[in-house]
Amino acid sequence: MKHLVLASACASMLLLSGLRSNAQTTTPATNGTAAADVPFTGSSSAWLTPSGALTAGGGTANIASIAALSLLSNVSPVSDNLQITGFGFAIPSTATINGVTASETRQASGLSVTLLGIPLLGSVSDNSVRLVGTGVTSSNLASGTNWSGSSTTVTYGSTSTMWGSALTPTIVNDATFGFAHSVNLIGQNNPILAVSLIPGAAVDVVTLTVTYTMPVTLPIKLTNWSATHTGDVNVLRWSANTTDLPGTFIVERSSNGKDWSTLANVAAPIGQADYSYTDENPFQTGPTYYRLRLHSDGETDTWSSIQVISSVSRPVVTLYPNPFIDNINVSSPKAFTKVSVTNIQGQTIWTKTFGGGTTNAQISTSSFAHGTYFVQVDGNTYKVIKN
Repeated sequence: MKHLVLASACASMLLLSGLRSNAQTTTPATNGTAAADVPFTGSSSAWLTPSGALTAGGGTANIASIAALSLLSNVSPVSDNLQITGFGFAIPSTATINGVTASETRQASGLSVTLLGIPLLGSVSDNSVRLVGTGVTSSNLASGTNWSGSSTTVTYGSTSTMWGSALTPTIVNDATFGFAHSVNLIGQNNPILAVSLIPGAAVDVVTLTVTYTMPVTLPIKLTNWSATHTGDVNVLRWSANTTDLPGTFIVERSSNGKDWSTLANVAAPIGQADYSYTDENPFQTGPTYYRLRLHSDGETDTWSSIQVISSVSRPVVTLYPNPFIDNINVSSPKAFTKVSVTNIQGQTIWTKTFGGGTTNAQISTSSFAHGTYFVQVDGNTYKVIKN
C-alpha cells in the first residue's frame, strides 16, 4: 500500500527546471557528408555521381535524359533513391525535436525533343520524399508539382513537421539520419516511328535544418525535498509551490541515475503544498535514485533535482503485534536508546529515551485511534497499523 501523507517543510529551496514551448532553436542549413544511389523494388534508373548533391556547384547527382530512335520497353521509369546522410547534427539530449525542413536545388532535363518532325514531351515528378535513418519511420512528403526545367530550390517539411516519425536528438544526431528522394521520369513514345523520350533529372544540393526546443528555468519551487531510508522502506517528502494549475507529481526511480522508471502518480491539486510517498519495495542492493516530474495538462513537464539513498545495513528490529490493539512491543538484539511514534500527519504522539540503552520496550497504545503509525527506533522508521 502506498501512502500520501502531509510533511513538514524546511527552509531549503530547490528549483525545478523544464521546457517551454517558446524556447525554439533552428540549426543552420546543413549539408550531408555521404551520398549514395539506393535501388529498391520497382526502381530502374540510377543516380550518377550522387556525391554531386552534397554541395552547391561543381557537379550534380543526375539521371541523363534519353531520346532515341528505338521503342523502349518502359517510358516512365522510377528512379532509385538519392540518399544523403551524415549531417553531423549535435542536438542536445535534453531537447525536444519540433520539426525538420529539407531544401533541395534541382532541375529537370530533356522535357521535350523533336525527332523526324515528331515532338515528344516528358515530365519529372516526385515519387518518394522521406527522411531515413535508424529509428525513423517517415511519411512520404512527395509533391504533386512537376519539376521545372530550370534550376529551382524547393523545400519539404517545416519547423513543425515531424515527417510522421517520433524524432529524438538520438535519432537526428545519428550518422544514418538523412534524406532520400526518388522521382518518376514520365516519358513519351511514338510506336509508329519507334521514337521514345525519357526525361532526366539533376540535384545540385540537399540541406536539412532541425528545429528543437531547449530547457529553460521555470519559477517552480520545491521545499523539503528529501529521501530517507526508514526501516524497510524509503520515504520521499516534499513541499511545493507548484502552479495555479492542477497536475500530477510523477515519482521516478533509477538504479544508476540514467535509466528511469515510474513508481507512482501523486495528484497535485491547486492549493496543496505538502506531499509524501513511500517506496515499500526499494532496491535491496546498490544506491537508489529518485526524482519528481510535475505534469500539468497543456504545460511542458518539469523535473526536480535527484535524491540518492545509498545501500545501508539496517539494525534488526522486531515490532509486534502488527496490526496492534493495546500495545506495541519493540525488540532488538542490539541495544537502542530512543523510541518515538508519529501519526500519519507527522505529529509525534509518544516518545521515550532509555539512558543506558535497552533491547526491549513496550508502547501503550490504548488511547491511539485506529489507523497507520510510524515507530522510530534510533532514527529508523517502521510502519504499524492499529485495528
